[in-house]
Amino acid sequence: MKLIKLFLIATAFLSTSLYAQAQQSPDILLESVADTLFADIGKVNSKGNASKIEMSGIVEKRLMPHIDIKFVSFKLLGKHIKGIERQQAVDFIDAVEHYLTGTYAGALMKYTGQKVVFEHNNAQSDSEYATVNTQIIEPNAPTIDLSFKLRLGKDNQWKVYDIVAEGISLLSAKQKEIIQRISDVGIDQVISELKNK
Repeated sequence: MKLIKLFLIATAFLSTSLYAQAQQSPDILLESVADTLFADIGKVNSKGNASKIEMSGIVEKRLMPHIDIKFVSFKLLGKHIKGIERQQAVDFIDAVEHYLTGTYAGALMKYTGQKVVFEHNNAQSDSEYATVNTQIIEPNAPTIDLSFKLRLGKDNQWKVYDIVAEGISLLSAKQKEIIQRISDVGIDQVISELKNK
């Protein structure tokens, strides 16, 4: 649960309306993304207690366009991608996006100003995949190491598809859970569960 919380806090640093994304290195991109997101959160929080609806709006506008939802969804399906009907695939992608939007909005409600340091010039790239190492620094707490995994899409833009927190891939952990759940109850039930979270 602690790793999920760390993942959510860290993922919050990935949004803004970006121009010429593909021309930026992934580490510079992630750092620039953080600035606009937290400016928006600051505006909402300055009015008092922000609602989850307000945070969901920020997530939809600033964060979700920079998450590779389709790639993440297909990874979550794992072995179940074979034989899936087209409409089920579309519904599953929509359900994953809904689930992530709600999850990230909930995490932003808990944001208390942790500092994130992006290690410049450390992005390792092998053409269409890159890793950016970061640290979350909070006073009187151990530093948390995170690695953002990005993928260069056909639109020539970098998008995040995974975060590795303290050596654990959050995509892989969620993938195991989803694959098992689909095996147990079927994809239609899992779609319904994701849409209702």
